[in-house]
Amino acid sequence: MKRSTCNICHFSIKTCVCHYVSPVINNKTTLIVLQHPSEVSVAKNTVRLLNLQLDNIQAYEGEHPSDFLTPQKIASSSHCALLFPGENAIPIENIDKNVNPIDALFVLDGTWKKVNKIAMLNPWLNDLQKVSFSQLPENKYSIRKAEQSYSLSTLEACAHFLSCYESLNVKPLHDLLTGMIHEQTKFMPADVKQRYLNEEH
Repeated sequence: MKRSTCNICHFSIKTCVCHYVSPVINNKTTLIVLQHPSEVSVAKNTVRLLNLQLDNIQAYEGEHPSDFLTPQKIASSSHCALLFPGENAIPIENIDKNVNPIDALFVLDGTWKKVNKIAMLNPWLNDLQKVSFSQLPENKYSIRKAEQSYSLSTLEACAHFLSCYESLNVKPLHDLLTGMIHEQTKFMPADVKQRYLNEEH
């Protein structure tokens, strides 16, 4: 099994994305991804892509507070925010990073059901200021069905945050996502591939 997996990108050798990776993006805000265990082995999970393309990112796998001891320490010692929609969420576009900078952004990775479970099991996340987007970009993650009309893949959400908050050029992230989609669909029958790529979200 290990021999068929790329040692760098950790995708299958047949769907390796290494040649799509651009020079690393130097983001100042630390992105802290809390990833549900069911996502780790998913071939199409985009956290792998973020790890390849971003300089400042940490990913932790788990569900319970005991799985996230290090993130909890970071949350208590730095000015952090949680990317999560809700009535009390502040639009990223309205935050002045020069006045109240976000040192670390927490992002939950998984299906909406799994993400909500992580949020429910970790009440310490409620102490973080929730942030969201006033306008969402189009979801380009065509190979995984969006559960909500406002759903973005974790990569797309992080890219949009870095674009809005740090004014970074996040095209390399979108190019990497496009490359991964190409690799994941290239062996599909033409009719199945077309259905995936034309699927509306």
